[in-house]
Amino acid sequence: HGCPRYYWADRDHNFEMAGIGESDVVQPNSQEEIDTALASIYCRTTTRNTPVRYYGGCRFNKSCATDDRWRHFKPYRFVLPLLELCRNGERYFWACNLNGNNCKEETLQFLNAHISPSPEESCLPEFSARSDLPDFSGWKQLVNKALAAISNNTFEKVVLARQTTFHAAGIIDPVLLISKMSHSSENLYLFCFEPAPGRAFLGASPERLYKRTGRHIESEGLAGTRPRGNDAAEDALLEKELCASAKDRLEHRIVLDTIFGILQDYCTTLHTPSSPEVIKLMCCQHLHTPLSGILEKNINDAMLLKALHPTPAVGGFPRDKAVAWLRREEPFERGVYAAPAGWIGVDESEFCVGIRSGLVSNNTLTLYSGAGIVQDSDPSEEWRELNAKLAFFLNIIGRNS
Repeated sequence: HGCPRYYWADRDHNFEMAGIGESDVVQPNSQEEIDTALASIYCRTTTRNTPVRYYGGCRFNKSCATDDRWRHFKPYRFVLPLLELCRNGERYFWACNLNGNNCKEETLQFLNAHISPSPEESCLPEFSARSDLPDFSGWKQLVNKALAAISNNTFEKVVLARQTTFHAAGIIDPVLLISKMSHSSENLYLFCFEPAPGRAFLGASPERLYKRTGRHIESEGLAGTRPRGNDAAEDALLEKELCASAKDRLEHRIVLDTIFGILQDYCTTLHTPSSPEVIKLMCCQHLHTPLSGILEKNINDAMLLKALHPTPAVGGFPRDKAVAWLRREEPFERGVYAAPAGWIGVDESEFCVGIRSGLVSNNTLTLYSGAGIVQDSDPSEEWRELNAKLAFFLNIIGRNS
């Protein structure tokens, strides 16, 4: 195909977009902050005759990548696709986004070169044995090091991640991979950003960072995990165990209280239920508490992204101490894993947290999963939690381990 491809679907299955090409790209020149980028996007969206959305996000840490695998993913990057096929509810429409940089003749040549009838859905290549970084031995050492830091009051919670790599027998098509993921995507955001051929970040995230419509904002606390049961009885037992777990309720409470405290400073009103519910995914179940409120005037997306990311669900608490510790101790670079992924439009925006995600690099698939470590966390239990979170991907690529 040879051209950038983008896909986004919201968690409620109300909106999805598949796009190719790049009509406009907003990314940093030298050390520009994200405020500059988003101000630029606001100008570009409000001066157009029709509503447009810029898709993208930012890195977990805003510093530039040192790991070559992340070289196409900037500190932040937002794209207006050249051609989009969108579904909004039951309505489908095409959009071709022209600007001064691509005249109609050039765009038609691009479309003739890249649009062709879709072939029958093919199979993914076979994936060979996995490698984990850290492996189980390294994981136990890392968790114990985190527990020692917690007991020394360095932080109250830290979220440790694992990088799991598979090599495929052929080139992996990220669009085919996300297509197969869409068949079982209840309660999940789906996204696939492929800025360069053979290099894509994609995921099926259950977690909303925030959704903003005018001044109305929605967010949530999502933390505390159990796998799904093999039958209804086992599933109910695991749900009961999750709701009764002091460790999981503490992990959830830290996330919820932090997000509530942040949004309280930006909202005139803010509401949240008194106790969490359990949200059911294909392979996991989580404690979940929604928040909704009305923002003060003049609050923008740059303020919200800076304030909310990373939440204690992916970084830790207190944030600065936990993230600084992660940068020293984690054995790999997170890149855009666990960072905001979403879109910005005319006076509205939506971002998920880029978890349950992976990086496709030609014939390599690198998957990422994380677990919140608090006092009383057990390394073996947390390892099992990582595997439960990975199970969705493993089912898709035909691997049981």
